[in-house]
Amino acid sequence: MNKIFVLLILSSMVTIGHLTTCKRCWTLDSTECCSEKEIQCDGSKCMMLSEYCNVSNEIYNSVRKMCAVEALCNTCFSASTNHDFYLRVSAECGEGDNSNADLKFKELCNDQLPLNGYMCPSCYVNTSTDGCESEGMVLCRGNEFECLKFRSSVQLSDGSITPMSVQGCITQGGCQIGFGGIPGAKQYDPKEMTCTPATRVNPDGKN
Repeated sequence: MNKIFVLLILSSMVTIGHLTTCKRCWTLDSTECCSEKEIQCDGSKCMMLSEYCNVSNEIYNSVRKMCAVEALCNTCFSASTNHDFYLRVSAECGEGDNSNADLKFKELCNDQLPLNGYMCPSCYVNTSTDGCESEGMVLCRGNEFECLKFRSSVQLSDGSITPMSVQGCITQGGCQIGFGGIPGAKQYDPKEMTCTPATRVNPDGKN
């Protein structure tokens, strides 16, 4: 009987996790939300993702407001090649209810990020998911400390589906973040997405 009484007391002390009201939108091929709703989120932060993606010299912008993903807050998620593909996603977070309501498309991450002293093999093809052979090294930027190998068909923000094979630099932890950090793209029939440590560039420019 005493044990049951203790369990009842402990149960009454359990508190419900903090919920925050955030704005929600997901607009493809645009730098502005077309409409916004509200969503209840665990934790105390809200987020906005601003995407700038260059694929074969075509620019794709997309925005998304959502519950905060702590690993992305106030960071730049990026991937870089020496070829016709690079990606920049700015993730801005706010504290408290509707803290992402006034957040606008953020271009800080879209500029050239500073070189960080690392490099990776680089290639890109938009005709096959069978892989591509590196034609040289790309110098990594910002927080790109890993080398990406990626093969999949990808739906871009304009709705077109493109088979891709990519090698290049990616933000540390990029394979864990995956497409959850990219508002304007979805992958179909994934073949490969692996990340390995980037190579340090020696002062003479060689690996």
